[in-house]
Amino acid sequence: MSKSEQYNMMLLMSSVSLATVSRMLPTNGSTFMDFIQGVLTGVAMVGIIAGLWMYGKARKSKA
Repeated sequence: MSKSEQYNMMLLMSSVSLATVSRMLPTNGSTFMDFIQGVLTGVAMVGIIAGLWMYGKARKSKA
């Protein structure tokens, strides 16, 4: 596995972990905590999309 593939997998796994943590974060009706949860979820979604895009790009270049 090349360094690029390792970076892609690390990005995907950390993004999935961040999404899991953001969904488990208790908000207790706090507007600030709702905002933080939304930001974490958004960053995780962007990371997952970027990771999948980079993985697809790497697989396409091997073919």
